[in-house]
Amino acid sequence: MNRKIIIPFLILLFLIALVLVYLNSSNYNKSAYYESSKTDRTVENFRIYIPSSNSLLTKEIHLQKEDSELKTLEKILESFIAELSSPFRETKILGIYRDKENIIYLDLSINFASSQSLREEYFLIKALYKTLKENFSWIRDLKILIDSKEVETISGHISIDSYIKEILEES
Repeated sequence: MNRKIIIPFLILLFLIALVLVYLNSSNYNKSAYYESSKTDRTVENFRIYIPSSNSLLTKEIHLQKEDSELKTLEKILESFIAELSSPFRETKILGIYRDKENIIYLDLSINFASSQSLREEYFLIKALYKTLKENFSWIRDLKILIDSKEVETISGHISIDSYIKEILEES
C-alpha cells in the first residue's frame, strides 16, 4: 500500500516541478523581451527643406531619437547636407554649439562656402534656417561659421555677419 501512495506522490511532484520550470522560463523570456524593448529607440519624423533654383522643396525624414537635442540636430543637419548638390554635399560638420540664449553656431567646412548665384545662396541659407527652426522651436537664431571662423558671406552675395534670422527678416 505504501507503493500505491508513493508512486502517485512522485508523479505529482514531477508534474509540479515541470509546471514551475515552464512558468519560470516563460517569465524569463517575457522579462528579457521587456528589457530589450526598453532599450530600443523610438523613431521620430522631421522635415528638411532643400533649396532648388527658385524655391524650397520639403522632405520628411525619419531618425532614431537621440539622447541629446544637439545630437538630433546634428543628424538632421547631416540629412540636409546629403540632399544638397555637389560640392555642398561634401560639407563636413566641424561643430555645433548652443549658447545660453539658444543661439546655434554651426561650424561647417569650406565646401559650404562654394560659389553660387545670389538666388541660390539665399535659398541655401533659408533652407538651412527653416530646417533647423521648424524642427527645434527653442532655437532663437543661427550663426554660420566656416572652418571655425566668422565669415562675411557664404558665396559673396549675402552678408552673414549678423544672425540668420535678421538676414531673412530683411529680405
